Amino acid sequence: MKEMFVPIFLAVIVGIIEYFSKRINISGKRYSAKILSFSAGVSIIYLLLELLPGFTEAALAINRYLFVALPLGFISHHLIEKEIYKHNSKHDLVKMLTLEEHLFYFFYHIILGTVIVTFSLESTTKALLLFFTIISFTAVSNLPSIKHKSMERAFFLSTSTLIGVVLALSIWRFVPQWIHFSLVGFVAGVLLFTVIRHHIPFGRSGRIGYFSIGFILYSLIIMASWSF
Repeated sequence: MKEMFVPIFLAVIVGIIEYFSKRINISGKRYSAKILSFSAGVSIIYLLLELLPGFTEAALAINRYLFVALPLGFISHHLIEKEIYKHNSKHDLVKMLTLEEHLFYFFYHIILGTVIVTFSLESTTKALLLFFTIISFTAVSNLPSIKHKSMERAFFLSTSTLIGVVLALSIWRFVPQWIHFSLVGFVAGVLLFTVIRHHIPFGRSGRIGYFSIGFILYSLIIMASWSF
């Protein structure tokens, strides 16, 4: 029962935060740079200290070819975004980036849901570390997208993580382990691109103090989790 309750509960919380983030859209607000910087610090340290090392251990134990999933995640996001910038005028750019954010991240969050299940079945602590990182980059976005106007559409998109969790719980025992960790690698690749491209403030933008707080605080939390 616990194996089902934990990932479902976490997915519901992610969905609520995603729903309100799409409705409110803090981009451009006075405090957005602080939140974005803090989120970037949390996300990048989670990648470097927890997600990538954990995926590396799994790939070496199962099959080295699993490492291919990492660049696939990175490249897929990069190519989609590059094609949007390349083939759309400035007038249509924001509209297409909004479509990308809605569609790509909908499917990405479905995969995130499956990874939450993978981690929760291994350790609740691992699932929570991923959960807080998802929250940190779900609540903010640096893409020049259009604020969500449809409550129904925003609600549907916010169910993506829960869809992934329910799907993974339904078919978990029938799916080989290498597929589960391939999805972990894909998630790591996409997150790596997202953090570098969208979350780490460029140039003079952002707040280095808030980035450092997120970086140091989550470093301490992750290192403390190694004792459990």
